[in-house]
Amino acid sequence: MRDNETVSPLFDRINWQDPISGKPLEPIISARTPSGVPICGAMRIQGTETGYPIVDCIVRLSPELAVKYKDWLEIYSLTPPVAVEDNHSSQQTETVDSFGWQWTWNSMMRSDEDLKMRVSQKFKVDTTEFTGKVIIDAGAGAGDQSKYILSLGASVVSVDLSSAIEVVARKLRMNSNWVGVQADIAKLPFANEQFDMVYCEGVIQHTQDSVMTVRELFRTLKLGGKILAAHYTRDETKSTVAKIKGSIYKSYYDLIRKRLSQTERFKLLFITGLIAALNNVPLIGYFLRKSKTVLYYELMPDFKTTWTNTFDYYGNHTYQRFLTPEEFAAYFIEAGNMELVYFGKGNIVAKKVDLIN
Repeated sequence: MRDNETVSPLFDRINWQDPISGKPLEPIISARTPSGVPICGAMRIQGTETGYPIVDCIVRLSPELAVKYKDWLEIYSLTPPVAVEDNHSSQQTETVDSFGWQWTWNSMMRSDEDLKMRVSQKFKVDTTEFTGKVIIDAGAGAGDQSKYILSLGASVVSVDLSSAIEVVARKLRMNSNWVGVQADIAKLPFANEQFDMVYCEGVIQHTQDSVMTVRELFRTLKLGGKILAAHYTRDETKSTVAKIKGSIYKSYYDLIRKRLSQTERFKLLFITGLIAALNNVPLIGYFLRKSKTVLYYELMPDFKTTWTNTFDYYGNHTYQRFLTPEEFAAYFIEAGNMELVYFGKGNIVAKKVDLIN
């Protein structure tokens, strides 16, 4: 690239498509930030008078969100699209509402050490692999990982179904190499083979269908591109004693989460805060960590982080499942043209390959 040439904002370099029909989306932009990120506008479904709104630097790309912000569409004489009722892979924002609330409450949680671990070290990937790549952060949460990946020289599309995407927008909307999308990662609004890399850490277990989500993320990946994905796991135990212990732990966790996830949000915040506080009491804390009643990470040992992680673990979100590492790996193997590059405990790096050649 010559010195006098400029790269267009990332938004303008993406091939957008309707997540329902697969038809191309035509951007209508009314205003942008100085960096070129759209502030408001709409995404018209080609050949129709229906579309999706762009509100507060976020492309709101689901029929449910289009209805919620339909007043914004009326400015452009557009109406919301009709959702497909029998599509079992889609979920609504209310199923992940607790995540939006959680990341608004604690929007700056990750330490540099934790980010490096989550983005590169746990996947055995060097940070230089991100440089110059167009990457989707699928399930971006509060956006700390998106921000970190941007700092490595990448362009990032942050996608999250919850209102946490608004937290991300406040952090990153002045970066021309960033785009924020509120959408279901199992129904992405992008044409095939868009991204050099897909990063999806600790999110797939919260979607309605893990298999469908893996396939959808894979669809958007370019040939030769890599997907970095993590899923909650439980080991498949072999010995009788280990099986008994595993069964006890699973029953214990399932009972606690079933009760706490149905608790009113502020009561749940109080209860998980109490658990996080008791973590600092020597003997009690040891039991809480050993039984995994509290979620405590040595890279982020402060009280509020422990509290947030524990709230996340028992939160009001609808879906949360565990797989064996082998079950998770099978999702990628069964996709057909994916090659496992790294297979750790719940952590996968897979490369999209051309089986014809």
